[in-house]
Amino acid sequence: MSLNEIINEAISTTSGALFAGVISTDGLGVEMVFAESDDHLDLELADLELSSLASAAAAASDRIGSGHLLDLMLETEDVTYLTSVITPGYYALMGVNPDASLGNARFAVRHMVDRIKREL
Repeated sequence: MSLNEIINEAISTTSGALFAGVISTDGLGVEMVFAESDDHLDLELADLELSSLASAAAAASDRIGSGHLLDLMLETEDVTYLTSVITPGYYALMGVNPDASLGNARFAVRHMVDRIKREL
């Protein structure tokens, strides 16, 4: 199964999902799929900024001595972003609307990670 198919399935099975994909901490976009067009979000910039945030959080965790970053959640007025590590430097990402079930979204991200790891 392709990366794009895995991501599309995660979006289609998660109520409230806006987009999902894989980001890397080096700032290069890997794959991003959008559930629908959303004019008020700059999703290319979000890809870059969330990559930078994941990189900074991973570095901070290492400096603090609390181990490797596994998951990261960022909640804003319009979108909740959930990430989970695939391999060091690569994260599965899902953006959901504020009314979405975070438990379901977190499960979908973890399931996406498991499926991506199997495909690697």
